[in-house]
Amino acid sequence: KIYRPIPNGDFEIIPLGEDPKKGIKIGTGLPDLVKKQLEDCLKQNAELFAWSAAEMPGIDPEVACHQLTIDPRASAVV
Repeated sequence: KIYRPIPNGDFEIIPLGEDPKKGIKIGTGLPDLVKKQLEDCLKQNAELFAWSAAEMPGIDPEVACHQLTIDPRASAVV
């Protein structure tokens, strides 16, 4: 069984450019100094993030594809 992390607590979205869809979630419980340093680091390195598969040529789909965590006993809802 694959376990996936679940966000814990409140968060805010830090925009990483002009496009509002391109943002990173960070916890609201971070100390102010840590939040500022993290936000600065993320913005300085925004060009390193890939927002679509098209921005990741050569990446093996086994690495880049995600799976939904669904209980295999669940019934499909149509």
